[in-house]
Amino acid sequence: MKNNMLSVLILTIVISMLFSVSCFCMNDYGIENLRVKIGEIELTVELDSAYLNDFANASVYVVLPQVFSNFGDDDVQYLKKVEGKPGSYAGKIRTDVTSKFGVVVVDKNGYLLTARLALRQGKPLNLKMSPKNDPELPIEYKGVDEEDIVDINDGKPFLYTNHPMYQTTPLVPGTEYPGWNALVDYQQNTLWPSMVEAASKSCDIKPWVLNSMKMLFSSGWLLQHKETVKKFYKVEGEEPPVEAYTFLNEIDYSDIMLMQTPSYNMLRSFLNRFLALESFGIPAIGDTDIEEWREKAEVQLKKVIDKPTPLMLDLLSGVSYIRQLELDGKPLTEVQKRNIAAYYKDDIGKLVLEADSVLRASYGRELYDDKTSERINLEEYIAERFPGKPVVVDCWESWCGPCLKAIFELRERKLHEKYPDVVFLYVCSTSSEERGLRKYIPEIKGEHLKIDRETTGADMYDIYGREGSPFYIFFDRDHKVVDKMTGFPGVEHYESLLKQISSTVD
Repeated sequence: MKNNMLSVLILTIVISMLFSVSCFCMNDYGIENLRVKIGEIELTVELDSAYLNDFANASVYVVLPQVFSNFGDDDVQYLKKVEGKPGSYAGKIRTDVTSKFGVVVVDKNGYLLTARLALRQGKPLNLKMSPKNDPELPIEYKGVDEEDIVDINDGKPFLYTNHPMYQTTPLVPGTEYPGWNALVDYQQNTLWPSMVEAASKSCDIKPWVLNSMKMLFSSGWLLQHKETVKKFYKVEGEEPPVEAYTFLNEIDYSDIMLMQTPSYNMLRSFLNRFLALESFGIPAIGDTDIEEWREKAEVQLKKVIDKPTPLMLDLLSGVSYIRQLELDGKPLTEVQKRNIAAYYKDDIGKLVLEADSVLRASYGRELYDDKTSERINLEEYIAERFPGKPVVVDCWESWCGPCLKAIFELRERKLHEKYPDVVFLYVCSTSSEERGLRKYIPEIKGEHLKIDRETTGADMYDIYGREGSPFYIFFDRDHKVVDKMTGFPGVEHYESLLKQISSTVD
């Protein structure tokens, strides 16, 4: 079990690294039109004939971070097969910044071909992928400008910006919490320089990389003081005053630096810390006029940051609205909508309004059958709820990237329509935050159940041998287990099991 869970963890980290290091330096591409704007890029992917056998019926999708995305919450958009052209896929990719990076993934049951591209609205891309005899870069990219291909090596230094979630030893030598003064001093003047030194030995650190490393270090270490103290020292630490975070003034807050933040160091995670910490004294935006709120936020930020930029303040206001929607579960008021319509000149306001629409789609409705307070037997549950029907149980979590990728890949195949007699039961646990469930469940067609991993859902692990997420159980119409597995088996194998339990004839 431990080995399986470790494999899933490693896979998740590798995928996150793959997306995170694929940022490009916009200094090389021109930034005169760089802004938050909703638009599209026409993308075509053509596979060389040498790939057709190994990647027949592969899924091709683009992964890219959104301005207000959460950790691991990158947007996944699928391309469609081009009829009559084997190995060709095409589609329109939606982006929310005029220029940003994306990762093209050709996926055949976990065997991947990838390309890291600069995506610019209004510039169609026709990517051709061919094999190349180079162990470090075995794929040749054709059909696109050289400036559109991103060098993965640029992002290597991120691997040295250790996040506290991967640390197991105390930060400051000794076993007792040394107080916020000593800990913050150690982080800013010892830990950070050591990370930069280690990274610089691997390759030259480009300016945008160094700046994003600073943002990652700040959001993961400095501005997580109380959480870090509790994790490493098992005590409740005192929140440092905002003036203690002198390191924040070393970050470049210019538009280009804010807009090229890579995926796992996403912008929202960084800006969110300014709003989450009481020491910064920035209130929730509420019904306050946006210009008035920005002025108050700027005063507070200037206690530690010399020059908060207009874009930073606009993005911060957007994050404050998003926090209301996702953390508090409260839709925008009519006053807030008027404020948004009157203030934003770019599409930050549109992104906030889209998030409001997502919340309203699930507001006041029951998203799932809540069994977190009572122990259930899964077979008895499905026998009572779905008598005489075959059932596929999909154990997922809102924070699980591989879970969501599989769900949306299967959705593209419209299997719910193809096998109407099968019940698709999606089971999540209390480890999934409500904001994530509110976001995703309305998009996932099927039945939904929520359990508690340690209590009500314990049998899911003990009886069926669940070792991680995603986890699948296929029941026939008599509710006998036909197959079960940890990890997505691929569309073809998944559908072959559907055919076994379904009475639908092709």
